Amino acid sequence: MSKKMEFLHNGKNLIFYYDDDYFKITTDNLALANFVKIKSKDKLLVEFGSGLMAIPLLLSTRTNIKMVGFEKDDKASKLSDMTIQDNNLEDRIKVINDDINNLNKYFPINSIDIIVCNPPYFFIDNESSVSKKDYLKMARHEGNMTIEMIARLSKIYLKDGGSLFLIQRADRLFEIRDVLIKNNLAIKEIQFIYHDLEKCGKLVLVEARKSGKEHGLKVLKPIILKEDKNNE
Repeated sequence: MSKKMEFLHNGKNLIFYYDDDYFKITTDNLALANFVKIKSKDKLLVEFGSGLMAIPLLLSTRTNIKMVGFEKDDKASKLSDMTIQDNNLEDRIKVINDDINNLNKYFPINSIDIIVCNPPYFFIDNESSVSKKDYLKMARHEGNMTIEMIARLSKIYLKDGGSLFLIQRADRLFEIRDVLIKNNLAIKEIQFIYHDLEKCGKLVLVEARKSGKEHGLKVLKPIILKEDKNNE
């Protein structure tokens, strides 16, 4: 059964439809949406595995560019359509109920300015982290959406100078770097996310640019989700 949430973001009232079988708006969504840089010349943003379209919805409060989400799950796509309609965003946001492997049916090569992805964090053989719900299992574990696939499609469909923005486990950073380099994507900015100052960073935000130079990496100030008690 669908549920409706209303909240304020960047000074704008938003409506969001969700279901308990799906991820709702998470700190990962908020961090990634905030990390995305949109230049004045950018015209098109595409999200891979858009779920309930939380990231395009959040971004709609600070940009007017066209945004398209690819989501293969039928129910998630229908909930996304409800969100888009109730926020009167039909002219700016669209959800495509299809697999990202079929991107060629909708876009020519070298045509996308920005690709955004909150990909699965775990390998499918990591059974300790497998959810019992099929959709959540697919969303958390690499099946048909691997880092290699995301990088390959970004290489094909991004314009030269276009950017891929993603969030992933920090312990996979070197793997991500190697895959991106192999696909002509240079990491330009990273930002680590800490859930606790006393523990290691768990997540990392990455911006990679197609045909970008491999030097000039910026490491941004980390995001701390739990405040240091000593500073209270």
